[in-house]
Amino acid sequence: MDTNTPVIVFGEGSAAIFLMTQLVQRGENVIWAHGSGARLLPVMPYLKSDLALGVLLHSRSIASEDALVSSPEKGTFHRVFRNKSFKLPSWKRTANIETQTQSFEEQVWKPEQTFMGVNEFRVPELNPAIIEDELRAQLENNPKIKKVTNAPILELEVFDHGGKIQFANGFITEFKQFYFCDSITELKQLPKLTPVFKHQLGNVKSGHQVSALQVVFHHSVALKQTFDTGLVIPLNRDSGETFDRDVMGYFLDPMRSVWTVFLQSEEVEENHEIMKKLRKMKQALNRAFESPEFLPDGKKEFMATVEKEQVRLENSFVITHGHFKESKSNEDFVLLNDAFGLTDTLEKIAHRFQMEPAQFEITAQPEMAQDLQ
Repeated sequence: MDTNTPVIVFGEGSAAIFLMTQLVQRGENVIWAHGSGARLLPVMPYLKSDLALGVLLHSRSIASEDALVSSPEKGTFHRVFRNKSFKLPSWKRTANIETQTQSFEEQVWKPEQTFMGVNEFRVPELNPAIIEDELRAQLENNPKIKKVTNAPILELEVFDHGGKIQFANGFITEFKQFYFCDSITELKQLPKLTPVFKHQLGNVKSGHQVSALQVVFHHSVALKQTFDTGLVIPLNRDSGETFDRDVMGYFLDPMRSVWTVFLQSEEVEENHEIMKKLRKMKQALNRAFESPEFLPDGKKEFMATVEKEQVRLENSFVITHGHFKESKSNEDFVLLNDAFGLTDTLEKIAHRFQMEPAQFEITAQPEMAQDLQ
């Protein structure tokens, strides 16, 4: 197959953006099929491995020539709201890593474990969501990328290497690789693609998928304090609930914040249940930021600082158990999406392109000194 034959990237989420950044960097021509449009902003402002951080740093070097001010750090970069302030999580009270891990797994709901860790990695001035936005803007105008929007797949042929595809807008092309970066929900609705990826989905069960309710708030006025960590705020349980869950979020900048809650399958069947969780999210935020030390003058609650909100619900977006298998029939068809979180996405990209982990510093974190009052 000709070396100029393009690569297909199907999807619009973080996986598609960071993958295309590496493909274009290596001189590949890319057909970017936007698919369903399913995507989430990175749920937290850090990563869970030095390998994933290495990909983020390499991608950032493509997006910007500015030198880094801070070095990569390893530590605990989220704070949990309790007793009217944001504190290090309770499982950090012991220095024993095995005890920490056991307590973390016992205390944190499985979907949230995807985005929190016993060890976390970051560069303080680098927010994954900001880097993704910068890369997305660059890719939109890259001459090596042809975009295909609002055009479902009509025909798909699978060759020994690569294949041939036709979209509903009439565009036909051969391709040497196909990366599916959309949600699993979308894949199951595409009969032309489902058989190709059936083996790779062998360990994924519908009962192990959760939906994500994510809100971006645009604030009319900034809070009195700034935050450079992820923030975790417990939600009050509904009647009959048997587990604890949290609102997970952070500030993109002083005037924008992003917050995420995960929902089980039965909770997204009715709009009433979804709206109830959205209200509980806002109530939790009001409760967490009710102190005068947080609220700007003239504002009596957190939500009074919000002038605009963008709400997104992604059904069955996150997978909590299992993994994608390696393809046995055709290695040119790759399932690489955000179902296991951004860290997993970037690690898979690192393995595929033989990228190196970031070198980090270990931050000193005595619990009392690290609380946010």
